[in-house]
Parts: sequence; structure tokens; C-alpha cells
Amino acid sequence: MRITRRTWLATSVLSGMSLLGSRLPAQTPRKVIKTARVPDDGLVKAPETDVSLELIASATASAEHAQAWGQRLQKFDIPFQTRQAVSGDKPEVKEQKLGRLRKVTVVAVLDRNGKILCNDRAFTLAEADKLADWIRELKTYGAQGAPQGKPLFGLDDRQFAGVLRELSTPVEVNATGLTLEAALAKLPLPERHPLRITPEAQRAARELDSNKKLRTDARGLSIGTALAATLAEFGLSFKPLRTPEGKIELAVSPREAGQDAWPIGWPLDPNKPQGQLVPALFKTVPVTLEDVPLTDVLAAASQAAEIPLLIDHHAIEREEIDLSELKVNVSPRKTTWGLLLRQVTFPHKLGRRIVADDAGKTFVLITTLKETLKESPEAKSSK
Repeated sequence: MRITRRTWLATSVLSGMSLLGSRLPAQTPRKVIKTARVPDDGLVKAPETDVSLELIASATASAEHAQAWGQRLQKFDIPFQTRQAVSGDKPEVKEQKLGRLRKVTVVAVLDRNGKILCNDRAFTLAEADKLADWIRELKTYGAQGAPQGKPLFGLDDRQFAGVLRELSTPVEVNATGLTLEAALAKLPLPERHPLRITPEAQRAARELDSNKKLRTDARGLSIGTALAATLAEFGLSFKPLRTPEGKIELAVSPREAGQDAWPIGWPLDPNKPQGQLVPALFKTVPVTLEDVPLTDVLAAASQAAEIPLLIDHHAIEREEIDLSELKVNVSPRKTTWGLLLRQVTFPHKLGRRIVADDAGKTFVLITTLKETLKESPEAKSSK
């Protein structure tokens, strides 16, 4: 194959040039760090919400069950009625907004066993307290209910698509060398989805070394990916959070607690070969490596394949792996950049993932094997 000048330069680096790897800065005493944030009372006052219940008695439901539920529902302090089904009836939760008033109507079925059914929820009379909890949740969050533990971060398809669109704009600024506060201030975050630092994240930020600077250069990648990568380097993560008022904020939490956090890259389409999506990574090139710093190999591969490469510094350092100390040796051979990245990272308990940013642009993420093998967030299936 024809080797371009850029590829040749990169290969020359890989062929044994003794370049000094950058070392991690010495730790300095911890100081309090400020973070740009929206006040944590960001769960602003929700609209006044009225919840009512329409209980449709099935043809086989007994009057005894209806009476028992009627007595229990009187304690819920909500309007309710039990009636026979009419054409077009179906279990659902409806919402209507009238200015500051939000009216939520629950249409549920009372079955022959005395169980109340509504969509994926079911309540026996003995579980009336759970029904009461759900009613309170609807009063707080409206028909969508609380966002926690739900697919798409608790957003509906329209809301998720809107957030994804806002976070898909490419980042053109370089925030490397900045503190967390300065790096966040430099990112072009969407105004309609303000950043909210949770109390847990504030506590974690106060424990940071005040001299810690960002090493990740996410220029060219989307805002969402850049924000996730920036926060991750400081041990934090974020996700879209729907508030009781119905607004959507970008809530920042400690990374370890962010199992459903916005990912640093989305999985590629499994139905398309990776060689088709990122052909440059699968071009064959001659490689010889003799005691070359791993960081230089990663940089050269990224440049030669013309694909962005991010390093998950926080996850790697948490496993007590010092990238600056790692050297690579590969006997003369022909291989692809994609295979090379796998070969030079695996012996050091590292892995490479080929992923896409929020706009669909592919890039390589270097992280630990443990992180590489983790399942991606539930939201990925709808990305």
C-alpha cells in the first residue's frame, strides 16, 4: 500500500525513536476547588398538580373488590371514580396543562382478582401503600413519573432526542491545562439544559488536588462526549435529569455513582463492520516497536489513522496504572492500526473501544479492561 507522509512520520515514531513519555505531576496538598454550577435547589418549584383516578371495573370484577378499594382510596385525598368500561377505554396516564396547573388522570382496570392494573404496574389491595407512593410521585413529576431507574434517563423519546441534538454540536475549544472549573466554563454547554452540580459532586470536587489540570483534548468531538470525558477525568459524570417542573438539567454526580451516566462514546452500529465505519484503522502498515512509550504509540496511531483518541485517565489511575511508565515492544510485522492498539494495550490491562460521539463521529477510547467489558448504558439502544 502507499504510505503517505503523515503515515510515514507516525511510523517513524513507532519504529524505535526514543521519545520521553510525559510523567504524572507530583501531588500537591488538596485545596477547595470551585465549580461552576446551578444551585442545587435546581429542582425548582413544580407546577401545582392534581391527580385523579378512574377505575374501570372489568366485566368479571366483583362489587366487593370495588367497595374495598373505594374505602381505601378515600384515604388518598384524590378524586376517584369506579365505572364500567366504554368503547376506546385503555389503561393509561394522561396529562393536561392549564397554565401553572397540571392535571394528571390515571385510567386503570380493576380485574376479577381485585388487582388494579395500569400499563406495567399492578397493585393488590395489600399493596395500597405502593399505589399511594406512585400517586405522590405523579403529583411531583407529572404523568412521566420520577426519572430514576428508567430507560433513556427517564426521558421520553422526544425529550431524549432533544438533549442528544443539543449535545451533538462539535467542540472547537481546547481546554487542556485548565482546572475543572475553568474547563467547564470554556465548554459551549447548552443554555436550555443548565449544569447542576449535586451535593455529592461538590463534596468530591472539594477533595480534588487544586493543581489538577485537564489532559483530555476533545476538540472536534461533540459537546456531550467532551463534557463526559472532562468530568470523568476529575472522577465525575453527568446525565440528563428531568425535574418536577418538567425542565431537563445536566446533573453532575461522582463517577462511581453514575452507572447510568452519559457515556464517553456510544457503541457503533453492530450491523455494520468496523472496517466500513472506520476504514483508516484497518489499513495494513509495517510496524516495529522497540521500548517505545505507550503514550507515543497512541498519539502516533491516532494521527496516522486520522481518528480522535481519548484516554480515560481517571479509570486507568484508579487501577494504579501509570501510563508514563509503560513501554511497548512489537517485533517487525504488518498489522492494522486497530489491531496494534489492541496489542499494545492488552498486556497492560488496558483496552481500546471504537465508539461514536453524540453526532456519530467515531473515535477511540483507551481505558481499563474492566471498563471496556462493562455494559453500556441502557439508553444506548435508542441512540
